[in-house]
Formats: sequence, C-alpha cells, structure tokens
Amino acid sequence: MDLTSKIVLVTGGGSGIGFELTRQLVALGNTVVICGRDEGRLADAARRTGAQAMVADVTSANDQDRMLASVQAQHGRLDLLVNNAGIFLAYDFRTDPDTLHKIEREIAINATAPLTLTRRALPLLEKSAQPAVLFIGSGIAFVASPGTPVYSGTKALIHHCAQTLRHQLQPHGITVFEAMPPVVDTDMAKALKSGNFKKMKPADLVREILGGLLRNQTEMLLGQSRQIKWMSRIAPAFLFRQFAKTEFH
Repeated sequence: MDLTSKIVLVTGGGSGIGFELTRQLVALGNTVVICGRDEGRLADAARRTGAQAMVADVTSANDQDRMLASVQAQHGRLDLLVNNAGIFLAYDFRTDPDTLHKIEREIAINATAPLTLTRRALPLLEKSAQPAVLFIGSGIAFVASPGTPVYSGTKALIHHCAQTLRHQLQPHGITVFEAMPPVVDTDMAKALKSGNFKKMKPADLVREILGGLLRNQTEMLLGQSRQIKWMSRIAPAFLFRQFAKTEFH
C-alpha cells in the first residue's frame, strides 16, 4: 500500500498509538483526520502533528455519520480508516460496583464501534483508488487476561472479524489490515505491571505498522505478540498463568 497523499481517518488519534500513527502518517505527506471525545487533547494533538481534529464519540451513530459526512465534504473520499480508539479496564467482575457499566462501555468502544464505523465508511472508501481499513487489535486476542474480564474478549472478536471482513471485502478492492501490538508504553497501559512483558515504544510500534502496510502485510504480529500467539498454541495453560501474575496499580 502506498502511504503518500492519502486521506486517513484515525479514531482515538489524540493520544497513545493513535497520536503516533497520526504524527508519522502526516510526516509522510498524508492528510490525517483525528477524532476523540477530549476537545483539548485533540486540539493539542492537531497542533503538534498537523492533523485535522474532530470531536466525536465513536460509539455514537450520529457522530460516526457526522465524521464521515465531513470527510466526504472536505476530501471527497477516504483512503484509510484506522480503527484505533479503545479502552483497557482492569477490575474484579464480582465486586466492582461499576461492573455492568464497564462491560457495556468496553464492548461498545473496543468491539462494536470499529465494526459499525467500518460499515458506514464503506461508500466513502469505495471512492478511493486504494482503499484500506486498519484495525488496531492486540496480541492479547490469543489469551484470556484474568485481570481484565472483557478486554481480551473484545480483541479476540476484532481478530476474527478482521479475518472475515478481509475475505468479504477483498473482491471489492478494500484491503483489511490488522495490527496486533504487545503491551505498549502508553498512558492506557500505565497501570499494568509485569516482569513477563516488556512494553514497546509507540514510535517503534508505528514504524513496524507502517512497514507492514507498505508490504501489504494484512496481519501484523508485533513485538511479543508473535510469542504470545505461538505460546497460545503449544502451552495455553502456562501462558494463562503468566497473564494471571500481571498486577494492576
């Protein structure tokens, strides 16, 4: 995939992986639109990267339609949709008083929103000469994480959906990519403490993702995610026990 002069929409582009993706994509000569719910953070990210910012909640159907309508009006097409927005919640399923809300929120942001936004974006993507969708998944798709009762399930769902959408959309010229990072050194992962997993730097991660896009590598296992997938096949119980040792502070 060529990565110059593209129109790109990055959800959750105000921080973390999304911010770094935006920074590097703009540096390559692409027009990047970022969205998120925090107006101040978005404005700061836009100023620092040169992206266009749009305040929007990816779980809102109205906001999804509004974002895509804006991209259509300003640019006439969408070349790359990056489904990056996500949350990571660690809690005790039985005792946390906010469990029911956390279940709904995490599934809505991590699983439902990327799929509904992708479906709504198809007409705009089909106006591109080289349309693509990138899902930011996780190596944790291959193993249940005891401390995060819903998160790993949402990433497993996205992994399966990315595979099926790749099959369904390829005949229509739309390439579906999935990047599966390990634990990344971002604000979202600050609470995670484990000697078993080394946090990857966002800049290094994004360089690998962009390299994968350039090579048309549709499924990218990044950093320790390669080991996690391998271990999930040969020693799943051992891998689960290692994740069970992870602490959250």
